[in-house]
Amino acid sequence: MIGIKYSVIRKIVFCILPAILFSCYENRIVERGPIFVANLDSTCTSEFKYSDLFKKVTAIALDNKEVMLVEISKMLVYKDRLYLLDRKSQGVYAFQKDGRFVRKFGNLGAGPDEYVSCRDFAINSDAGEICVYDMVKHRIHKYDIISGSYKESIQVDKSIDIDYITYNSGYLYAAQTSNRSEKKEEVYYLLYQIDIESGRKTAQWLDAASYNKGWNDELMHGNIFYNIKKDEDLFVLGLMDTVMCIKKAEILPFLAIESERLVQKEDILEEEKIPTSNPRVRSKRMMSLLTRLSAQNKYYQIFNIFEHNSMLYFNCMGRISCFVQYDEKRRMTSTYSRMTDDVLFQMIPDHFQLPIFLSTDETGVYYYVPNGNLSELKYFMEENNISEEVVNRENIKKLDNDSNPVILYYEYKD
Repeated sequence: MIGIKYSVIRKIVFCILPAILFSCYENRIVERGPIFVANLDSTCTSEFKYSDLFKKVTAIALDNKEVMLVEISKMLVYKDRLYLLDRKSQGVYAFQKDGRFVRKFGNLGAGPDEYVSCRDFAINSDAGEICVYDMVKHRIHKYDIISGSYKESIQVDKSIDIDYITYNSGYLYAAQTSNRSEKKEEVYYLLYQIDIESGRKTAQWLDAASYNKGWNDELMHGNIFYNIKKDEDLFVLGLMDTVMCIKKAEILPFLAIESERLVQKEDILEEEKIPTSNPRVRSKRMMSLLTRLSAQNKYYQIFNIFEHNSMLYFNCMGRISCFVQYDEKRRMTSTYSRMTDDVLFQMIPDHFQLPIFLSTDETGVYYYVPNGNLSELKYFMEENNISEEVVNRENIKKLDNDSNPVILYYEYKD
């Protein structure tokens, strides 16, 4: 980060950062105290038990009578429904929390109410609408969240390439995961603010040269936006070592990571800092980088963030991904080399695929088991490894080759 060294980061307050964060666009600044700092080298414990945080898990089987999902690329929770994105089947779907199918939003096609591609979506809770991002047409299609009826489409500012979107306090926020421009002199920003009525870019933050260690290409991302409170979303992308907070049209640093093993700017090769529009080159660079950082045992990516009772939880990628618990009140960090799911399993298997993080709500965390791992989950059921306390265990017994992915909802103890 520009102007931020970890030896002095504890002394910095947000009111001295506007020149760093806010580029050429004018924004209001929100003052706050020193940002949280999680030192991953401080306290390391071998095991984090799910039962320390969660009291039970519910297996949610998604209805497959009307729709077959290939994957769950993203999920948002709104009121009593789950909203799922499947990038492979190109659609956004609504399900009840018990797994019953409700509807699909829009369809593939060339009509005014259709999209050519379905890259991402956001929920505008203020207007009660689903915003579907068509990456090919560079448009946002809006649908009524209750009826599913089409409302309108807006053209997104063509000066930016975006991959992910979220909604917060009257604006869309868009992230660009790689610099696909061949112009070396152009500044590549990671985050944009977009007017939800016109599609016009209204602000941009976080230049990749400073916040992404000079890395211009994509990494393997799941979520990059994480809602932790009403109108409060966290954002972290790529090699960023600081989690930012989007709150009431402001961007402010939330939590910084420090470690002797943290990836640095000098770990990025000069040729990897040159932007390119060639997807093969970008893919080759990514695999080369990940192999190199893993061999060096570096921490390089923050993901799967959620917050509960002033405790922040997240994963940090390395040769072996570590799980981190950060106490926001005591400002203490605990890292774990292993996560033990003793809520789902009564006998922990030697090898199994961890469920994939999806989203959170006020009372718990949603994960899912992809189609390709359903047979493994059913095998554990047949071997009596699945806990008797799992709610809706019978949903696991009924799994077959035509089943949709299974969502596992872990409820907090308090």
